[in-house]
Amino acid sequence: MMKGWHSEWTVRPASFDDIDLAVDMFNARSRAFYGENQSTADEMLGWWRSPRFDLERDARVVLDGGGRMIGWAHVGNPGEPYVSIGCGVIVHPDVAGNEALWDRLYAWALEHARRLVPLAPAGARVAASEGAMDIDEARRTAAERAGFERVRVENHMRIDLDDEIPPPAWPDGISMRPAAIDRDLPEMAAASREAFRDHWGFVDEPLEQVLEGWRSWVASLGDALDPTLWFVAHEGAEIAGLGLFSTRIADDTSRSYVESLSVRPAYRKRGIALALLRHGFGELRRRGYDAVELDMDSENLTGALKLYERAGMRVVRRTLRYEHVLRDGDDLATRTLGG
Repeated sequence: MMKGWHSEWTVRPASFDDIDLAVDMFNARSRAFYGENQSTADEMLGWWRSPRFDLERDARVVLDGGGRMIGWAHVGNPGEPYVSIGCGVIVHPDVAGNEALWDRLYAWALEHARRLVPLAPAGARVAASEGAMDIDEARRTAAERAGFERVRVENHMRIDLDDEIPPPAWPDGISMRPAAIDRDLPEMAAASREAFRDHWGFVDEPLEQVLEGWRSWVASLGDALDPTLWFVAHEGAEIAGLGLFSTRIADDTSRSYVESLSVRPAYRKRGIALALLRHGFGELRRRGYDAVELDMDSENLTGALKLYERAGMRVVRRTLRYEHVLRDGDDLATRTLGG
């Protein structure tokens, strides 16, 4: 038996009956680091019901002798081209110092991720990815013990809506309207795919797979989705950019989240992204929201950090991004502008 592992602990596949246990454990960790709950049953079930995620196959839980969930690991199926495989390991803060628990879960996650390697194109580099807050020493060191290497830093940013928001300055020829999701979703998915091609870590996917992901994402948002807060900047019939805001962060309806902000390359350097942010901030302030938050790559290749700072946002915490190379080869992900 692995040193530090308790004989009364049980490892098994996850099931939908675990939802309350999982929410309790995820929120115990978010309270430990953020001082608040950040998971709800509805949001978690939306993730668990994603089309390519098979809960029983793709997730493992650890229960203690009293039936409390103390560990979780999952591996996502990224779809074609199967070269960037997301995974995650979570341990209850009460047992965060138990290395055996972390190590067993990471060992399962990497073994499970390796089953997808043969699906990737021959000769392509395949890597598993994971994230850990910079202050979460237990998770960081466990990931590093498992062979993950730090590759990026992600900023979590925030703006408090206590001051007047400057009005948006829309460029000539650019108009804005709320999204009509049933009609717009295919064009929105295509526009977003084009806009993110030059972002670090982007891996191209078939458009139908991208659209499937968007449909799944929309379904998972549930009542956190308000189409009147999904703003489409357009020039004539062409989508120029998207500013998509949610109605809450977990159960906190005083804060909104920028789900996605993107501008297609042909429309950049015209102030559209800033206009989308300011329009969204102003509308949210008018509706009584206190703050807006988002996550972004701190070294974004297109200079997004300066944009968000200009819009009045500030960094409030950071997450480290890790990769574990499962097979070396030609890297299909974007790492530099133009490649």
